[in-house]
Amino acid sequence: MKNIILDFDNTMGVRGCDVDDGLALLYLLGNPERCRVLAACTTYGNAGIDVVNANTRALFEKLGLNIPVYRGAAAPGDTDTEAARFLAEACAAAPGEISVLATGSTTNLAAAAARDEAFFRNAADFTLMGGITESLVINGRIMDELNFSCDADATFALLASGAPVTIATAQNCLPAHVTRERLSEAFTDDAWLMGAIDYWFADMGERYAWDGFAVWDQVAATALIKPELFANEPLLVALNPRLLFAGYLERALPGTPQAVVSAPVIANPSASQIVPPTSPMPSPAGSAPARCSALKDRDI
Repeated sequence: MKNIILDFDNTMGVRGCDVDDGLALLYLLGNPERCRVLAACTTYGNAGIDVVNANTRALFEKLGLNIPVYRGAAAPGDTDTEAARFLAEACAAAPGEISVLATGSTTNLAAAAARDEAFFRNAADFTLMGGITESLVINGRIMDELNFSCDADATFALLASGAPVTIATAQNCLPAHVTRERLSEAFTDDAWLMGAIDYWFADMGERYAWDGFAVWDQVAATALIKPELFANEPLLVALNPRLLFAGYLERALPGTPQAVVSAPVIANPSASQIVPPTSPMPSPAGSAPARCSALKDRDI
C-alpha cells in the first residue's frame, strides 16, 4: 500500500489545457487496494496557479473527496507556500512512509527541501512525469517539454539529492495513447468525464494532427502503484542545468556528474491503451470510492 502526496498542475476541464493530471488522480482513486492519496498539492505548469488551484478544488468538490488541497508555487523560486510547508512537515512526521508523485513543475519539491534540508531523505521516493531523452516529435511537429523545464533549478536539486527517483519520460509514455473512440467505449456511462476531457482531442488534432493523446501523467501514476506492468531501466542522467532548462535528460558520460534514476518502460506496448472497465463508473452523485473503482481495470 502506497501513501501518496500528489503534486500536480491539474487543468482537466480547462479549455486549451491538458487533461491527464486529472486522469492520473482518478486512476489512483480507482485503486484503493494499492494506494491512498493523502493530499494534493497544486503547482503552476499547464496554467497559472490560480487556475490550477481553483480547478482542483472544484474537481475535488464535484467528486466529493475528503482529501486536503494545498496551494503551491506560482513560479520558480516561490518557496513560501502551503504546499511546501505541508510536504516538508508531512514527510518529516512519517519518514520513509510517503511517496511523492509529481506530474507538474518540480518547484514545490525544491521549496519543501528549502524549508527542511532532510525532505528529500524523508520522502520514501519520488515518481515524476517529465523530461525528454530526444526531441519529442508528433507527426512532424515538435512538442515542448513542459514539466522539468518549468523550473530547471528545482529539477536539478531533486536529481542531485540522491533521493530515489523514478521518471516517466515523455518518450516512454508515448505508447499509452488513447483515442476518443477508445475512451468513449471505456467511459460509456461517464458523460461528465467525457465532457470534461473531450475538448482535448480536438486540441491535439489541431496542434499535432494527432488522433488522440498520450495519458502521460497516468503512466507515472501506474508506474508508482503497479510497477509489475513495466520493465524498469536505470538511466544515468547528466547533471547539467543548461540541458534541464529544455527538459532534456541527457545520458551522462563516464566520470561526469550524474544522477541514477529509474526510467520505467511499458512492458507490453501492444496492450498500452486504457482498457474498458468491468463496470461503469457512476456519475459524481455517488460516493467517491464507488465512482473511481472502475478505473482499477483501466490500466495503460
